Amino acid sequence: MFEANKITVVVDPEVDNANVIAKAMLLAKVSRAQVELVYSEYVHYLEDGYFYDPVVAKTLREDHSAVNADKVAAMAQTLREAGLTVNIVALWGSPANRAILEHLSGSTPSLLIKSTAHHNRVARLFLANEDWELVRHAPVPLLLVKGLPWAEPPVFIAAVDPDHLRDKPESLDKKLITHALELKDRFNGEAHLYHYDWIPPLSGLYALQIDTAKESAKLADLGAAHGISPDHCHWTDALINDSLPALVEELDAAVVVMGAISRSTLDRVLVGSTAERLLDELACDVLVLKPD
Repeated sequence: MFEANKITVVVDPEVDNANVIAKAMLLAKVSRAQVELVYSEYVHYLEDGYFYDPVVAKTLREDHSAVNADKVAAMAQTLREAGLTVNIVALWGSPANRAILEHLSGSTPSLLIKSTAHHNRVARLFLANEDWELVRHAPVPLLLVKGLPWAEPPVFIAAVDPDHLRDKPESLDKKLITHALELKDRFNGEAHLYHYDWIPPLSGLYALQIDTAKESAKLADLGAAHGISPDHCHWTDALINDSLPALVEELDAAVVVMGAISRSTLDRVLVGSTAERLLDELACDVLVLKPD
């Protein structure tokens, strides 16, 4: 993640971007990366022929874009004053995530950063939010910034699956752990592993017994293989939607590193990925990775 030389940051000129700019500055400094500020704007009534003739519509679009350009230029100046090299990319199109993904297809950032906030269940169900589409389709690591500052020293949790269930390949676990360790090293923090394992009742009636010692040892072995101590390996049989947010709160974690697996369209609409279901639950930032 820190070897490439560009970090792309999605900003919105219409809202406060202080949190995402602060995180971008933090990461760009330790990686000595260039920063690319990307924003996508679109006003449907400024399209040619909607309310105005093409000449008037063009003038109004230019006036609208000039205001946003000034706002983003101020963000860029903040980063430049910190010694960073900054480029600005203005996009026009709807939906915004499509324009951003098209831009990413011709760009090669090592990391994409975007701020996120609470999403209601209806928006999640109908995939109306830009965040969900970037989680699914962004071709690079995606850091979703919640806004809270990182504690000192920062704690980074990799949510892994040593059993490689739920279509999760072994290589993805290695990728998650590698990124967590990179963050730990860059920021002199701590790296932790987390895994939950839940076994449904046999025939819906009788609960199967989980060998907790065996499962905990399996996670500890995975941690040991990457230089992570057993006391930083957290196994639980409590549902992830409860246990992972609780661990984040207990450790005051800065980032949870998790994987996103592409599945069928029906599954995406009805269920969504684990990463998506947890976005609302986790108070910390979330780094989403895809399998190679």
